[in-house]
Amino acid sequence: MRAEAGMDISVPLGTFSDLIDTAKALASTANERELTEAERTKVLEAGASVALAPPGVVTHIGGTYVPLDHLELGLRTAGGGWRAGARYQLLSQERHKLDLSAGVAVSRFAYEFPVSDIIGIVSLDDFTRYGLEIPVTVGQHGSWYRWWMGPRLMFDRFSTKMTYLQPAIGSLPASETIASIKGTSSLLGAQGGVAVGFRKVFIAVEFTAVNLDSSATMTLLSNKQDIDVGGLVIYPGIAIMGEL
Repeated sequence: MRAEAGMDISVPLGTFSDLIDTAKALASTANERELTEAERTKVLEAGASVALAPPGVVTHIGGTYVPLDHLELGLRTAGGGWRAGARYQLLSQERHKLDLSAGVAVSRFAYEFPVSDIIGIVSLDDFTRYGLEIPVTVGQHGSWYRWWMGPRLMFDRFSTKMTYLQPAIGSLPASETIASIKGTSSLLGAQGGVAVGFRKVFIAVEFTAVNLDSSATMTLLSNKQDIDVGGLVIYPGIAIMGEL
């Protein structure tokens, strides 16, 4: 049995950053004039990207258990969500010089991330995401070290509601525009990590880089339109692991 606690840092890059920068500029413009529907849509797209890959630090705790030889079950909670999975050891270091395992995991996340802290004129009302992950890992271990690497494959279905808040301008009162977004996303990338320790306690660091690609439908003022949100996201993390 193994238990762990740690934290991961989510850092959206590329297209994510560009979209958020555009939305921040439009948020400043909204204090001077009323945004057009196209501009509001762009701001809400940025809000959706923040919901899918929220920047910041996420803490987690979890554990794994081996009920049968070569079979591992795991449960992990982090930031308003959970992940449960199982994986099977296909190769062992004792016989093949490397450990290789593959499995499947399901997850659910539901939270209200403070999007308004990043884009001041958008609020996230309700975000729910269901995920399917296919973990494949190769690595080696010794008495004082562990290392591992492998592809990161994850597929999600998500839904959320967001509110665009138009500030009051002169004699024009403040107004709200509510949008709902539903869609799917995929995360394809790679991850790797190392751990060092003594006896039963190890300190681990891990680095993950994925390309997030999503396709969604946004309903805004009774009109539906397709939007695409995506980009590169990196997740450096650190954890303490105890083997019982």
